[in-house]
Amino acid sequence: MRNLSWLALALIAIVVVAIVNSFYVVRQDEQALILQVGEPRAVINPPGTDEAGLYFKIPVIQTVEKLDRKNLGLDIENIEVLASDQRRLDVDAFVRWRISDPLKFYQSLRDIRRASTQLNDVTKASIREVMGDVPVPEIISGQRAELMDNIRSKVAAELADDGISIVDVRIRQADLPREVANGVYSRMQTARKQEAERIRAEGEERARLIRAQAEREKTVIEAQAREQSEIIRGEGDALSTEIYANAYGKDPEFFRFQRALIACEKSLREGTRIVVGPDSLGLCDEFINRARANGGSR
Repeated sequence: MRNLSWLALALIAIVVVAIVNSFYVVRQDEQALILQVGEPRAVINPPGTDEAGLYFKIPVIQTVEKLDRKNLGLDIENIEVLASDQRRLDVDAFVRWRISDPLKFYQSLRDIRRASTQLNDVTKASIREVMGDVPVPEIISGQRAELMDNIRSKVAAELADDGISIVDVRIRQADLPREVANGVYSRMQTARKQEAERIRAEGEERARLIRAQAEREKTVIEAQAREQSEIIRGEGDALSTEIYANAYGKDPEFFRFQRALIACEKSLREGTRIVVGPDSLGLCDEFINRARANGGSR
């Protein structure tokens, strides 16, 4: 009797476990592949449908393989690329992808780990192929968007039969190797210094020419000014002589008086010592008397 009780308990336990294992839940962000004795039989909640919920399967005979329905990301680093100008680049990329056909995905790749390995290899090969056709300047600062579109198209075509859809491929970084970059930067600095020296030399030469031209113009202007001043001075002297001559002809006595005053004024400069007697306090009388005497003797 006791043996029958244990047998009944075992059967009940088996039934409970079977019932529990007969149901499964598929979330909104999952898709499920139903396998019967290892062979795919059905897909639950594939992309483009809304079949999330509770489902039944045959215990033991059927198993459920759940796959991600969301967009997945993969970092691909340290990709060595030889550009068309024979210069090497270190490239880091990022791939966003999703499982678009669970049945093909399972038959070709089985799981995410193998899919990541395959995606890594295909992306690296596509990046090397596409970037190998263009020079480094265009990769670094030129048609980056066009290159990424070409890479995405090639990767998508390679993995189309594996149930994978490529959402996007992004080149996060494309730099020259450190040892090469140091040499390039050194050459760029040398070229910039040479360019600066050339511009500085051209500036100094232009400054020298401008200064020389200014000196020539200064000399010409000063010569013209001196010539003009001599002409004006000569005309002034001629006019002065004419005026004096006319004045002398009209009143010789007044002319002599004026000349005596001018001579007196010119002789009495600041700091000049003059010694006169008590009978000769008029300082200009001597000049006037001499002028009169000279006029009378004529």
